[in-house]
Amino acid sequence: MSSEPDPSPAYAPFALVDDASEFGLVTSTLSRTAGRVVARHHPARTATRATVFLHGAAGSWTTWTPMLSSAREAGIRIDDPVLLDLPGWGDSTPEPGAEPLTVDTVCELVRDLLVDLGYTEWDLVGHSLGGFVSLHMAAIWPGRVRSVALVSGTTYAVIESVGDPVRGLRVLPGFTLLLFFFRLMAPVQPFALLALRGIRRVGLLRLSSFPLFRHLGRIDGSVIEALSVELRPRSFVTAAEVARGYDADASWARIECAVVAMRGDRDVFVAHDDYARLGRVVRRFDSSVVADCGHFGNVERPAQTLAALGFRA
Repeated sequence: MSSEPDPSPAYAPFALVDDASEFGLVTSTLSRTAGRVVARHHPARTATRATVFLHGAAGSWTTWTPMLSSAREAGIRIDDPVLLDLPGWGDSTPEPGAEPLTVDTVCELVRDLLVDLGYTEWDLVGHSLGGFVSLHMAAIWPGRVRSVALVSGTTYAVIESVGDPVRGLRVLPGFTLLLFFFRLMAPVQPFALLALRGIRRVGLLRLSSFPLFRHLGRIDGSVIEALSVELRPRSFVTAAEVARGYDADASWARIECAVVAMRGDRDVFVAHDDYARLGRVVRRFDSSVVADCGHFGNVERPAQTLAALGFRA
């Protein structure tokens, strides 16, 4: 594992953008009995290979817009980008009466939408939970997934914390405590969401977000606003349950493509040995640490994250 130098003092230089047209993107939706998935993408594809962005829990497609802004500023071309709202987040609201999601269900919904758009090969970029989904897609569809890039992708420590909260308190206390509170709030989600909005109005949501970011006071208000909208206890608990009992070694050993991963040096959701363990299983693997950064490298250090993942002008 290497440590990326910090070439720029800029921290969290871009706000989130919720207008897809600013990046020339349009919206497509796929609905199935199992759920719904929504994508932002170019109106006309240039190839059958897409760069697919998968956000984390309590996120949506807008999570990636600081990286898109940074790429545009640096003259970095991202071929055929597809930015998804995963089931349960953003505009991908659950279908009434849908069965609980599994990792296979999520992956199949993503696959079906991409194929509907005409994309049969995918370069996957996943943040946090989206990294977990990306790795599973690479394991089950090695002929379609051409590469995987992880931005603080959640792997072993999260899987083990879901199954053993006592161990989780030692290894990932931030994630484990958040999951505990969301389990309490999930049965009364409408009231919990009202409480979260109240917390946001009095400014406490920003303060409570401090573990996620290296420099909370320098995070744009649009990021905190997005968190307040996407903090959905039921969806968070469902996303965590997707990882319960997952046999990571057996699954990820089937990955054939190259996997590159980065995390922030102050990341509270990725354990220090997560990527070392991943590197012992995935044959073509490289990782790096971005300095002065928390869990949201795509927001906090978008230029350095692009470089760490191999995006170049």
